[in-house]
Amino acid sequence: MPPVCNAQESFPIRPVRFVVPFPAATPPDILARIASQKLAESWGAPVIVEVRDGASGTIGVNQVVRAAPDGYTLLFTNDLSIAIAPVLSKTLYDPRKDLAPIAAVAQGVSVLVMHPSAGVSSIKELIAVAKARPGALTFASAGDASTSRMCIELIKRAAGIELVQVPYRGAAPAIQAVLTGEVSMYCSPAFQALPHLKSGKLKALGVTGSGPSPVIPEVMPISAQGLPDVIVSSWYAAFAPSGTPPAVLNKIRDALRKVFDDPDVRQKLAGVGLDPIWMDGAELAATIRTDLEKWTRVAKSMGIRTE
Repeated sequence: MPPVCNAQESFPIRPVRFVVPFPAATPPDILARIASQKLAESWGAPVIVEVRDGASGTIGVNQVVRAAPDGYTLLFTNDLSIAIAPVLSKTLYDPRKDLAPIAAVAQGVSVLVMHPSAGVSSIKELIAVAKARPGALTFASAGDASTSRMCIELIKRAAGIELVQVPYRGAAPAIQAVLTGEVSMYCSPAFQALPHLKSGKLKALGVTGSGPSPVIPEVMPISAQGLPDVIVSSWYAAFAPSGTPPAVLNKIRDALRKVFDDPDVRQKLAGVGLDPIWMDGAELAATIRTDLEKWTRVAKSMGIRTE
């Protein structure tokens, strides 16, 4: 009888590919490129990053779901494509069944921003203006199925106010709309808003974490400004197609832990507004289930169509 090949010891024997379902220079892409460089050095095999963006990340996820479950096609994404898009649209995949969670390595909060000319500097002031002028304030979203939209929906529900969505095709035009005064506000990923906050072009009303963000510690959490349920923290994680051998998943997971435990890597994360975290496969799977339930409740309570 021939010897059984040990998948964990032999992997990888050819190039590994990380599919990123969002545009270049966004956090999933940055994290995948950090990982690819370090993994290629430790494995002695090429690790390639391929951007396949579009449709709230679902295009790239579909590509990975259809790939062979051998560890050579992996996904680096965030909760938008895994726990929000499947709630708001009919995706071709079920993230609980079609993907094998490897690990979550970072998280980032959003920050509610307005143009300084609005004269609003806190959530309390925003609520007062919104109640005095129902439906007059608008918010940009990076699309109907986006974290930026769901962030504002949480605020609307918690504060009992009416804000009008203006959807854009992605995060870049959404934040540009606030900068030009085309819309009143935007719930922006912290990394995207940082340069504009530092330059004074935008005003931060609050961050969406449960506590202050180390990136902008001077900005109070929205949850500490009278809206305790408004907590939105995006996680960033690696996945493989369902059915990938556990030995291969373990090898990838162990290698990623070493990469993101590196002090230099953690410093790079801070530079783009991300906090290092670690969730192994089981914890990440539990988080996905919780997030899917949370966003389904929010969507239904706000009358958002769910499929």
